[in-house]
Parts: sequence; structure tokens; C-alpha cells
Amino acid sequence: MTLLLGLAFIVTGPIAYRAEVQSQHLLRIAGWNTLGVVATTAVLALVFTFQAAAGGRVSAPLLSGAIIVGVSAFAHVLIGFNDVRRIRAQTVARQRQKAAVINRFVRHDLKHAAQLLIGYGEHLSDTGTTHTAGETDIGTRIIELADSLSSTQSQIAVVDELLDSESTLRPVDLAPLIQERVAALQESHPAATVENDVGAGATVLAGSHVEVAVRELLENAFVYSGESPEITIASDRAGSTLEVTIDDSGDGFPEEELSLINDDAVETQLEHSNGLGLWLSKWVLETYDGALRLQNDADGQGSTVTMKLPLAA
Repeated sequence: MTLLLGLAFIVTGPIAYRAEVQSQHLLRIAGWNTLGVVATTAVLALVFTFQAAAGGRVSAPLLSGAIIVGVSAFAHVLIGFNDVRRIRAQTVARQRQKAAVINRFVRHDLKHAAQLLIGYGEHLSDTGTTHTAGETDIGTRIIELADSLSSTQSQIAVVDELLDSESTLRPVDLAPLIQERVAALQESHPAATVENDVGAGATVLAGSHVEVAVRELLENAFVYSGESPEITIASDRAGSTLEVTIDDSGDGFPEEELSLINDDAVETQLEHSNGLGLWLSKWVLETYDGALRLQNDADGQGSTVTMKLPLAA
């Protein structure tokens, strides 16, 4: 039995190496192994103590105990591998969802943009057309459309970076990020009323892309809250998590978008959300062990976005 256990561990080592298990997952497997050894040793110690107190005698206690602990250790290594496979399967499923969403967005946006550009080009090429004073300048429309395509490309680039790189968490102070973005948005939305209560103590464990999530969520609040948006930004500690809420005075999110972002529904070809910004924010926060939650006000006069991230020590 001892030899079989030794051979089993020898075989398991190369399998783990060839499986390209990440270091953090190897630590998870080691944790399961340690748990099995500690738990089994504790149980055996209690059993031997009970038998000794009752006047019994265990034959070859060290050998029998070592075999049982070895079996338990190997079994827990297998449990650890199964746990890692489950985590990797979930990761692959999330990556496939991201790829499917991006694919649909890109195809739809590029097709729509191409149709518009063709129409504007035909209009500009018709030199006999007379433009009225109230007609929007065609050049401005083309510039706005180009800006939209550029923004989409930048968002996709961030997603690519999230997929290709491992997340390294570091302390990030959200207060200056939010203040800087609010100031920039107020310049383009002078009628907006903003109350920002995020101050000292808003330091979280995240990475450089958390700025993208902050930007997307704040822009969403400013753009979709009417001509005179009323926005309130606040932060609150919930255990080891920092929650930043953004309340706006808009018409709220479509029910389909709420269900998709909040993981209450599955993204399909026939039912998908309208913008990539919320998806991008969700993926950035989840990369840094955070979460995104959307909620419409009960009276239909606004919505709340809650951004959750782990607090820095």
C-alpha cells in the first residue's frame, strides 16, 4: 500500500506539470492536500486516544496511521484537481461569453457604421444638394460616428488585455479617479448637479483598468440622465468590501439589461444589451475580485449602479 501511494504521487506530479496548472491553482491543490492530512491525523489521534483509554491496543499504529493518512492525502489531491478543473471551466465559460458578446457588438456596430458612412458619402458626393440652415452638418456626423467606432475599439482593446494578462492587485485610491472624471464630465454637461461624497478611505485592491470601469459608469450616468442630470456618488464599507454607488435621475435600465448584467439571464443572439460599456465595467470589476450591480428605482425616476471591490489593508 505504501509503495502504491508513492507511485501514485510520482505519477500525479508530471500530470500536474503537463496540465499547465497555474501557481495559484497549485497552491489550492496543496491546500486540499494539507486539509486532508490534518483532518485525517486529527481523527486518527482521537481514535487511538479513545482505544488506549478503553484498554485496547492497536497493532502497528504508525504504519496503519501512515497508510490511512497517505490515502487521505492522495484523495484530497484528486479533490483539489477536480476543484481546479471546475474553476478553469468557469473561467473558460466567462471568456466564451465575453467573446460572444464582443463579436455581436462589433458585427452590429461595424455594419451600422458602414451603412451610415455610405449614406453620408453619397449625400456629400451629390454636389447639387442644397442644405437647409437647420440641417446638421454632415462632417460633424461623420466625426461623431468615427469617435464612436474609436471608443468601441478602445473598449475591445481593454477586454483583450484582461483576457491575456493575469490580474495583479495593488492599492488604488478611487477618490481622485472619481473626482477627476466628474470634473471632466461636468465641463461637457454644465447643467448637471453632482454630489460626490467619496473621500478618504476609498482605497481598494485593483489594477490600472479600474479607471476604465469608473469612467464608463460615470459617463453612463451623465449621458442617460436627461438634459439636467442629478447624480449622487457615495461610498460605504461593507466588511472587507468597498461599495461605491452612483445614483442618477434617468429613466433607468431596460429590464433585459438588468437581468443580463446582474447574471439573472443568459446572453443570447436574440436578447442582448445595448452597450458595451456596462459589460466592460462588469468584466473589469470581476477581474479584480469585485462585482457590479444595477438597480432601477421603484418609482421609475432613476437608477443605481453599485460597484464593489475589496478594500486594501
